[in-house]
Amino acid sequence: MAKTQDDTRQETPETPAAPRIQPQPPQPPSPPVSTAKIWVFWIGVALAVIAARALDHLLPGVSESVIERWVMLGFGAFLVVFLLRLE
Repeated sequence: MAKTQDDTRQETPETPAAPRIQPQPPQPPSPPVSTAKIWVFWIGVALAVIAARALDHLLPGVSESVIERWVMLGFGAFLVVFLLRLE
């Protein structure tokens, strides 16, 4: 015969105490970016697109992937200089 046990106890599982989060002091707001820097960035993007279209039109025998690589290389150099000067 199987024994039956009537257990009316309810056990609550132990949960580890939540680690205390140290409040961090508020950081000073970063200075706003000037509109001139925003214009320089978007002009650089537009020049990359214009250069790609112009080179595609002027060099019909060259593959688009080659033109794209050269334009993206120049655009990447622009971004490096732009980001270094941004700080």
